[in-house]
Amino acid sequence: MKRRRQPVGLPKITAEQARQALLILVADGRIAAREVFRALARRENLVRELRQRLATLGAEGSAAVARATKRSLSPGTRRAIRRGAGQAITAAQRAARQAQGRYLGAIRQLSKASKAKVREIRKSSGVKAAIVAAKKLAAKA
Repeated sequence: MKRRRQPVGLPKITAEQARQALLILVADGRIAAREVFRALARRENLVRELRQRLATLGAEGSAAVARATKRSLSPGTRRAIRRGAGQAITAAQRAARQAQGRYLGAIRQLSKASKAKVREIRKSSGVKAAIVAAKKLAAKA
């Protein structure tokens, strides 16, 4: 049984490397220069045709695409878009969230009694003091 040859993908090369490769292939006689010019002309025609099609679609086409995209989103994603997810947070919000994460990490392995003590310290003295106390309690255990 004959094995089919798998098509090989094009390598990642720069425009300059592609130009040099074409020059070498034309010089070796593997590709005719007119074939290169024809391929470029076909590409230009394709781009021109696509631009014309997009222009005829105009605003009504882009509105239809927007509607279709909205319908394809999951309900959770739609809610996130409405809420404005992804908006930048302030430095104070970031610091508060980081402190909350450190606090939760510090009390995670404490016993219920120790957690209660740390919660009281947090209420009276703040998050930083509670983190310090939780680390001390964790070191004792």
